[in-house]
Amino acid sequence: MIKRILGIIIPLMVCATLVGQDYVMFQTSILKLRAGQNASLQAGVKKHNNKYHNGKDGPKAYVWYINTGPNSGNYSWAVGPTKFSDMDQSLPDDHVKDWERNVSPYADESEVIYMVRDEELTYNPKNETVGENILMKRYQIKDGPGHLAAVKEAVGSITKVLRKTNAKIARRVYFNRFPNEGQADLMLVYPFKNWSSFEGSGGLGLPKGFINDYEKMNGEGSMQKNVGKVLEEHTYGRTHEVMTMVK
Repeated sequence: MIKRILGIIIPLMVCATLVGQDYVMFQTSILKLRAGQNASLQAGVKKHNNKYHNGKDGPKAYVWYINTGPNSGNYSWAVGPTKFSDMDQSLPDDHVKDWERNVSPYADESEVIYMVRDEELTYNPKNETVGENILMKRYQIKDGPGHLAAVKEAVGSITKVLRKTNAKIARRVYFNRFPNEGQADLMLVYPFKNWSSFEGSGGLGLPKGFINDYEKMNGEGSMQKNVGKVLEEHTYGRTHEVMTMVK
C-alpha cells in the first residue's frame, strides 16, 4: 500500500453520523485488476478490510465493482469518512505487509482522490455517507474564471428542487481536494436500490418526474438551459460509473 494512505487507521471513533467531524471526506482509488484475478482480489481486499478497516478503531474501507465507464471491470476502493490529520500518522509494518500480501498481487492501485463533500450542494435526507449501490457522475471543470461558480450554481439549482419536493433519493456532491489534469474535479453520487430505477427517460439518478418538477419551479426548458447547457459549456470529460459493493 502506498504512502498516500498513511495513517487511515488511527483511532478516531468515527460514527455513522459523523458527530464531531466538521467535514465529510473519502480517500478513493482504483484497483486495476490483473487478468483472471477477480476472485483472488475480492477475497484479498475483504480480508484486509475486515482486519484493518472494520470501523472499530478508525474509518471503514469499502470496495465496489465498477460496472460502467472507462474503469469498468475494475474496482473502486474507498476509506472514510476520514480526515487529513490521519495522514500524519504512520501505518504499522504488519498493515503494509498485509496489503502487499492480499491485494498488491492481484491489482495495481491508481487514481487516488480525496473527495470532500460540499454540504451546501448535497441533498442527503437520511444523513447517510455510504451507498451499497451508487451511480457516480464525474466531471472535469474547465480552468479559468467563472467555470467553477457556474457549475456550482447549476448543481445547486438541482439541490433546491430536491429539497423543495422532499425527494426520496439522495444526491451527494463531492469535489476533488487536489485536482489534477485527467482526474475528475466534481463527483455527484447517487445511491440506488435497484437497477430498474434507471428505466425510462429523465436525468440518470434523479427521481422520476424530476425534470417536470424542476421546470414547474424554474420555467419551461429551464433544465436544459440552467443545467444541461451550463455543464456542457463549463465542464468536459463526463463519465457515469455504476458501482455495486462487494460484501
